[in-house]
Amino acid sequence: MFEMYLIRSLVSIVLLNFVEPLAVFDKNYTKPYVLKKSWVQNFIKFQYIFEGKQRKAKIVPLGCVPSNTENGKVLDIGERFHGHDFIFSCEQGEDGVLNYEAVACVDAFGVEMHPGETRRLSNGTVVLHCNIFGGALKKVVERTAGCYYNETIYGEEVTWVEPLSTEVFHRRRNTGVKKMRMYSDKGDDKLSAEGDNVSALMTGKLMQCFRPHYSYYESHVIGCVIGRLGLLIDQYAEVDDGSYVKCVESELGFVQLQTAKFDDLACQMDNQTFPHRKEWEDQTKASVFTCSYGHIQKNECLLDKQRVPIGMELKIDNGCVFLCHPQANVYICEDKLGDFKIITDEVEDNGTKQARPSINLWKL
Repeated sequence: MFEMYLIRSLVSIVLLNFVEPLAVFDKNYTKPYVLKKSWVQNFIKFQYIFEGKQRKAKIVPLGCVPSNTENGKVLDIGERFHGHDFIFSCEQGEDGVLNYEAVACVDAFGVEMHPGETRRLSNGTVVLHCNIFGGALKKVVERTAGCYYNETIYGEEVTWVEPLSTEVFHRRRNTGVKKMRMYSDKGDDKLSAEGDNVSALMTGKLMQCFRPHYSYYESHVIGCVIGRLGLLIDQYAEVDDGSYVKCVESELGFVQLQTAKFDDLACQMDNQTFPHRKEWEDQTKASVFTCSYGHIQKNECLLDKQRVPIGMELKIDNGCVFLCHPQANVYICEDKLGDFKIITDEVEDNGTKQARPSINLWKL
């Protein structure tokens, strides 16, 4: 009897020593589970157990593992993990299946982005999207097709008015300058303002989006704005009292208005000076010109002492067609117009003179 008792005690000790390192898992604390093995697959940690007295095999999910490694930290159901690009959550569906999925994005500064949100990076030249594509949450980065300025994107060659900063308006108000008024909404350039500071007329700056050499988009300041009138740099405008102002670039990216004299608006052509708003006929160029704010404008053409509107075509007695062009007049002829030669310029090349056709070639 003593030997049998000793044998049973030894067996009990052996069994206890065998079972002791095995973990006992009871998810609901109602049934005894005996752990046999655990592993991680697709960021989910599982246990392979034997259930009850019949030792029925069963696989039970324990939680989510962000590192997807056996020894990684296990997230409980509902717990979240803040990663480098996404925020993941460990969720359990109605069928009891665990899912480890991205529920939000993380921008370049580590800030959470909800699905559907966008962020502008690199001074607005890059747009980061956080959205669901193909059933999965993804981050999509795209380059902005245009100029990003003051939270707005402008397309290539688009021109817009940028109001002056609040500080400028406050400074003007403190100087006692009243608001300017406009005579007409039909494009009149007559404006009025009170005060000695001519820059008080300026209400904004004229901007345009450029893309030089098909590279990055750039926002450039191209002029001044007075009410609804836009002046390019070096252009003039007349104010209500009959005086004139000019838009100048004081420094790169900054424009301002300056007072101008009437003589500053004159035009130069063929060693002659024409005052502002002067119209004249040029028989040699067969054109009618007007001096407007320092720029020569072609208004009409002259043909047989008659004025021809811009764009009109007329047949003339030599068999050609005369086209009144806004720049140089055009004569369209099917037959050769007498004998002529190509005018050449003499250029020196290694000490020798060579004839070169006087033709300007523009490389496109």
